[in-house]
Amino acid sequence: MASVPNPQSGTLVGAYRVEGTIGSGSMGEVFRGIDTGLNRRVAIKLLSEKHRDSPELRQRFVREGRAVAAISHPNVVQVFATGSFDDRPYIAMELLDGADLGSIVERSGRLDSLAAAHAVLDAAQGLAAAARAGLIHRDVKPSNLVRLSDGRVKVTDFGLAKPVDPGSEPALTAMGVVVGTPDYIAPEQARGETIDERVDIYALGGTLYFLLTGIPPFRTGKPAEDKYLKVVARHLRNPPPDATTVNPGCDRELAELTRAMMAKKPAERPGYDELVAQLSHIVSRLDPAAVPMLIATRDRSRPIVLPPAQVVERPDDSLAEASPADSAHGAEIALPRAGLPGWLVALTFVCIAVFVAGLVVYLRRSSEAAPKAATGATSAVPDGMVLVRKRDGTPWFQVDARPVSAAAFRQLFTAHAQPGDAVDPVVMVSYTQARSYAQTRGGRLLNSDEWDSAAATPGVQASGDLLEWIESPDEKAKMVRQRGKSLPRPDEPQRDVTFRMAKPPPGS
Repeated sequence: MASVPNPQSGTLVGAYRVEGTIGSGSMGEVFRGIDTGLNRRVAIKLLSEKHRDSPELRQRFVREGRAVAAISHPNVVQVFATGSFDDRPYIAMELLDGADLGSIVERSGRLDSLAAAHAVLDAAQGLAAAARAGLIHRDVKPSNLVRLSDGRVKVTDFGLAKPVDPGSEPALTAMGVVVGTPDYIAPEQARGETIDERVDIYALGGTLYFLLTGIPPFRTGKPAEDKYLKVVARHLRNPPPDATTVNPGCDRELAELTRAMMAKKPAERPGYDELVAQLSHIVSRLDPAAVPMLIATRDRSRPIVLPPAQVVERPDDSLAEASPADSAHGAEIALPRAGLPGWLVALTFVCIAVFVAGLVVYLRRSSEAAPKAATGATSAVPDGMVLVRKRDGTPWFQVDARPVSAAAFRQLFTAHAQPGDAVDPVVMVSYTQARSYAQTRGGRLLNSDEWDSAAATPGVQASGDLLEWIESPDEKAKMVRQRGKSLPRPDEPQRDVTFRMAKPPPGS
C-alpha cells in the first residue's frame, strides 16, 4: 500500500485534528492538534516514515507510549492515547505550555541555585514515578525537561530516540538511529552495559550542572576537543566536575549533590528517595517560604528532610517548629506509622473532645456576630496590601500597595541584581520569574481587569514610568502589561517592567 504524506492541518489522526507542526526528531514528527471529542489541545507524535518497516522500532514506540500513559504524576507529561495513522503508530499527549530548560538557559543564562534546585526536584519526582512503573528514560537532558507557565517542570520524551539497554532488545544504534548528545550519558550506558534507573540520576546530575553553570559537563568550549567520542571518554574517565569552579556563587551543597549524582559507579549515586530528600532540604534552606509547598506536593509515601529550625509536619499533620532533636541533622517529614501506643490513642480522643467543645462555642459566638459581619466588616488587610472591592462592594482580592521591591525579590532570586536602592521596585524581571515569585509567596499576578480596578483603588500606588507584568490569556505567551503593550519574549528580563502580587481577600 502506498504511503501518504505526513498529516497536514485539518487532517484527522484518530480522534485528533492536526493544526500544525511542532518539530521532528530521529524517531518521528510531532504535531499540534485538538481532541475533537474533549476539545483539548494535544501533541501528536507520529513514527517517522523511514521507520515504518522496522518492527522493533514500531513495537518500542507503542510500548513506551503505553508505559508512559500508565504513569499519573504531575511532573510527567500525560499520554492520552496511542493509535495508528497511515500504518504508523502515534502517541497523543498533553500539549505543554512552557519552555524547555535548555532553551531557557540559552536565552536567559544559567539559573540561580534555588530555581535550579526547584527544577531538578520536580524532574527527580517525575523520574522516580517512571522508575516505579518500570520505565527508564535513558535520555534525561535539559531539552527534555519543560518548565510550565506555572513554574512546574515536567519530564518529556521517554526513550523514543536514544540509546537503550542492549540486553533484551537491539540497541537503537544498531538499527541506524542517530544517538543523541553525549553530554549527559552515564558511563555504563556509554559502555553498552545493562542499565537501570541510575543512568537517569547520572543524566539529571549533568543537567543540574548545566543549569548552574550554563555549559554541559565535560565540555571545553573548543570544537576540536568537544567531538562526540572525546566527550564520552571524559564521562568514562574524568571525575565529576565541580559547578562552583565555573560558578563560584552557586550553592555549595547543591554543587556537591551534583557530583554525587554523577558518580562513575552507579552504586555510589543517591537513589530517588535520598535525592528528593536532599533537594527538598536545599530548597527549604534557600527559601523557607517554600516549605508549605513541599509538604503539599510531596509523594506522601516518601519523607522530606528539612534543614534545622524549619517548620516540620508532626504525625497529626499539624505544623510546628522543629525541636532541637529534630534540628541535629534536619527534620524528617513522614506519615504516621501503624501501631500507635495506647496512651497516644487516649490522648487523641481527649483532644477530639476538647476540639468539639471548642467548635460548639465558636459556632455560637459566630452566630451572634453574624449581624455585624453583614454590615460589611471584614478581616484586617495585612500591612502593605490594599483591599480591592467589586462594584457591589463585596471584597474581591487584596493587592500589593506598591510593586515588589528589589530587596524582597532577592530573598527568592538571590543572584538578582539591579541599579537603584533595595526599596525600589524590582526591574530586569521576566514574566516567568514574576509569576514564579508570586506563586511561591502564596499569591499570583493580576489579570487585566483586576489591574484596572486596582489602579483606581485608593492606597494603590502607581509604579511611575515603569510597566507591570500581568496575567494574559494569550497561549503564545505574549504577556499583556500596563497600557495595553505586549512583549514577544516574556522569558527575557525587561529593564522597564516590574510587578506586584494579588492574594485572596482577607477571611476567604
